[in-house]
Amino acid sequence: MSELHDRDAAGTTRAGTPRLIGLDVTRAIALIGVVTMNYCGALLDSNGDASIDRLLDPYTGILSTRFAATFVVIAGIGATLMTRRATDEAARRDAAWRLLRRGLLLYAGGFALNWVWPGTILFYYGAYFVIAALLFRLSTRWLGIIAVASATIATTVRTWIEWRAENGPFPEWAYTAEVSGFRDLAVRTFIDYTHPVFPWLAFFCCGMILGRHLEQVRRRSRPLVLGTLAVSTATYVAATIIDRSSLRDGIVGWNLTSMQPFQQSLLYVISTLSIALLAFTVVSRVAEAHTDRPVIVALRRTGQLTLSLYLLHVLAYYAVVEWSGVAVEGTGSVLAFAATFWILAVMVGSWWHHRIGEGPAERLYRAFGG
Repeated sequence: MSELHDRDAAGTTRAGTPRLIGLDVTRAIALIGVVTMNYCGALLDSNGDASIDRLLDPYTGILSTRFAATFVVIAGIGATLMTRRATDEAARRDAAWRLLRRGLLLYAGGFALNWVWPGTILFYYGAYFVIAALLFRLSTRWLGIIAVASATIATTVRTWIEWRAENGPFPEWAYTAEVSGFRDLAVRTFIDYTHPVFPWLAFFCCGMILGRHLEQVRRRSRPLVLGTLAVSTATYVAATIIDRSSLRDGIVGWNLTSMQPFQQSLLYVISTLSIALLAFTVVSRVAEAHTDRPVIVALRRTGQLTLSLYLLHVLAYYAVVEWSGVAVEGTGSVLAFAATFWILAVMVGSWWHHRIGEGPAERLYRAFGG
């Protein structure tokens, strides 16, 4: 077979450095989860009584936003890896412009996509990259401070908004069902809807920090696994204890301690971040130990086409559900639909990467963003 049509699954980045297996595989698995939760959110009744329905509920289920948060942590790692060779002022300016261009493209494209796919993460993903253009020069300590500040601001603002909604006057400006002006756009970007900058920038900043210490993570993966597992377990134990107390009787207590993503509490951020770090560490360790296994190779290839596949899952939904009128009803059918999409997507994505290389969306993304 011609070398032109036999691309290595690992390959190199645009900067010429070897691709990290763990990043590509984790990105692919995270996107599988994102797509599954998106289909569940679009097709399942959020008031279902079955345990599986509660688990998959995109608003209150235990899996809600966890895959997306892992994806954002990986994005933060990628931002660091993309800029780490910028050691002089000219290189830093070039890196900043690259992040800015990529962010603006995703922000504008995500805003357009939101009209047919409400709550798309691409819109927010773009905002994180625009902000990263300002953050990547900062020290690790400042990135940590910004991460904590992001989570704290989110908890404070959301608690105040919910208190005002209950006690009046109702803060209509804080609920952006539609974007009809700059204020609505700013509110949706920073504090409202599905993945706002506050607190989601905390996940991105932690990813940037992690990207600076990947070698240490690789050498000390076992303590990191045990530590993140302990933290995530402790947060759920604490939430269970609080749930049985009177601390959640009032709106303030509820918002400060809720584990549900739209309350944006510190407890939620800590638990979700620990789960994302745990997932990345475990998946990376397994992927690096089995690099030549066919499933790992397929996921490595798929992980390099996630933007194209994300857009494809929206098209698949409209083609099957909206345009063809196929009835996808019930949890089993929705999960079967998601599984079918991903089996086909991994097969097609792996073949595409093997024979052609970059996905069409990735090609456009890098042509504009560098």
